[in-house]
Formats: sequence, C-alpha cells, structure tokens
Amino acid sequence: MNHSIHPDTAPNERRREQSDRAMRPVRISGSSLEVDVMINRGGLSALRPLIVINSLDFPMPPSDTFCQLMWQAGYQTIFVRRPGFGSTRGLPDALVAGASVQNGAAIVCEAALINALIKTMGLEDVVLLGIGSANPVCYRLSKLNPNIKLSIFANPTFNQDIWDVFRPQWLQAMLRQTLISKSGLKIATQGLKAILKKRPIWFFKQVVQKSAGDVEYVTQNSEDFIEASRLLQNVTPQTVFYDVRMSLVTDPFLKDDFFHETSAVILSGSETTERWQSQLNQEADRLGLPVIYAPAGDMYVPYASPETLIDILPKPRVTESVPVFY
Repeated sequence: MNHSIHPDTAPNERRREQSDRAMRPVRISGSSLEVDVMINRGGLSALRPLIVINSLDFPMPPSDTFCQLMWQAGYQTIFVRRPGFGSTRGLPDALVAGASVQNGAAIVCEAALINALIKTMGLEDVVLLGIGSANPVCYRLSKLNPNIKLSIFANPTFNQDIWDVFRPQWLQAMLRQTLISKSGLKIATQGLKAILKKRPIWFFKQVVQKSAGDVEYVTQNSEDFIEASRLLQNVTPQTVFYDVRMSLVTDPFLKDDFFHETSAVILSGSETTERWQSQLNQEADRLGLPVIYAPAGDMYVPYASPETLIDILPKPRVTESVPVFY
C-alpha cells in the first residue's frame, strides 16, 4: 500500500513538502550545460544518495512521503530530470532523430551527461534507481561510474517482446505509430499531448489501469501528475521517438555478459500480466540478474511499494563526512 500524502493535506504541510522537493538547475563542471535536480531537504547530507532517473511519462520527483521513508532508512533521495524535460535542455535534435539513436550514440551521450553531473556533485557510494524508459540510460551509466555501487532497474523492458501488454489499445497504437514514420511520430505526439492537456489524471489512470498500486499513487499525488502533463507539453517528437525506440526496440548493447561484475537488481510489480513476467524472467535469466517482485505497482512500482525498495537497499553507511556541494 502506498503512503503518499493526499492532495488535501493542510497548506503549510504542502508548502514544506514542495520546498523539500524543489527542483533547481545544476551546472555541469567545466561546461555551460545545466541539469534540473531535486535534492530532498535542500542540501546534501551525510546520508547515502539514492539517485532516481525519470521515465518518459513522469518527469517528476517521487512523493514527499517516499522521500521521507528513504530518509528514515538512511538514504537521501536525489531526483535527476533527464535532458529534454522541464527546463533541462534536450539533446540536439540531430542526435535523437535518426542514426545516432540506432547506433547508440545518443544514449551514450545522455549517460555521460548524468555521469558528469554525479561527479560535479561529488556523490559517492551511490544507489541508482532507474524508472521505466530511463533504464537503457541507467544500465549504461552503471558501467561509467565506479561510485555507483548498486543499480536498481524498476519496470525495465530490456529486450522483451511486450508490445501487447500496453493498455488501453489506443495507447499501444500510438506508441507503435511513433516508430513508423516522421508523420506518424508527429501525429501520435500531438495526440498524446492533447489528451494530457485536457484530461491529465484520466490519462494516467488509463495508462496504469491494471495496477491498483499505481492508480492509488496517481490519485494521492494528483498535483504531481498535473505538473507532469504540463512538462510533457514541451517534449519534442524527437525526444519521444528516442525514448520509445530505446525502450521497446531490441538493444544490441545488452549482450549476455553485459552485467558481469555489475551489482544490479530488477524490481517489478506483481500487478503485471503473466506475459510481462514471463518475458522479464526470461531476460533476467539471460542477463544473470535477480528479479524482485513487489506486492503492488507496475510502472511506478518503487513508489507504490517503497517498503520493498527499502528491503533491497543495502544498509547505509552514514559517516561524519558531508559532500561539499550545496
């Protein structure tokens, strides 16, 4: 069961919550590039960092209650909003529109950018949590930074054949359309944005309809999903193409030995279809990764089942030293 604060919480509590999860731009050292980051409670603490990377559909930080639960468990939640969402400048259109997506150059560039951010912030002993379509970036990132000690891939697709699990059917058709042609991509993106603008909460509940835990998370954090729908109005068709293709088309980078000597685990929800679970288990066996099934959740499984996530997390090693980034 999710424990997120209900939107009807008293105004002073909402203001505190918003302050604790405020986004701000962080400039990458030695460059002019900036990335939007949420550091729970404002400045870095001595707690172990839990870095969360967003999926295409929900470029928002986890709920305040999620962050509080992680804090109590010895982890400080740090949310990184990926390029192309919010005020974070996207990757160049030429990089996310064609051959650079297919040959992996675009996604390596994004992983390198987030790696540079982690170095800029001076983060060590990191646990990385990838959500949904962020996972192709995250499993590349896990190879780049030795300070990432554990990677948790929540609701990943890897090389699964799972087109038919998407609900409702019109969403499945729209996702397929984004990969067919430039005109199909433009039409599908415009259609998705139109629905998000007019009926954001209805849209998200339709997308997560098979998971009671996800539906509850959407209900209890409706303001975040309304804000997500606003942010998604500015996402370019090229970014949509890039994210959908890297998530749902076979990734040749994922060879059988890819995760050799990498500390990683898959987190999935039990509120998924048998088709999804069988495909995920098959890929996990091939890649040599353990799978943990949480009692609630699907697309937003770590948010719907934070206790399961806490069980996965290593015991934090809190020291007297505090990073110098504020």
